[in-house]
Amino acid sequence: MRRATTWMWLIMASCSAEAAIISFDSVDTEALSVPELRLIFSRQKLFWPDGTPIRVFVLPPDSAFHKRFCTETLELLPYVLQRNWDRQVSSGTADRPQIVSTIAEMEVKVRETPGAIGYLPDEVAARDEFK
Repeated sequence: MRRATTWMWLIMASCSAEAAIISFDSVDTEALSVPELRLIFSRQKLFWPDGTPIRVFVLPPDSAFHKRFCTETLELLPYVLQRNWDRQVSSGTADRPQIVSTIAEMEVKVRETPGAIGYLPDEVAARDEFK
């Protein structure tokens, strides 16, 4: 039984991908704390310090990487994030993030949109221009 448990743990560890926060050129993501990222991705913080509107891009809520991003980076369950978006949209205080269908589309949208923020797997961000 111990061997099976170790094997299962190794599979889970290999499936877990770290996320890198990416942004439009003028945004410094390295200064963002986890609580601040939660506010941004839950659409509770809508503007950067310079007044630029924050444009949030996410992968589809049912994608495995989006779920890992929520739990591992934001330290939030994905349904909690979705519930926040739904509540804000229904109250008229904010809109949902823009959903992109692929990691490649995420790269393009964030690179081209002023005030944009999103996320990529670490290995993709490391080989790309995002820092």
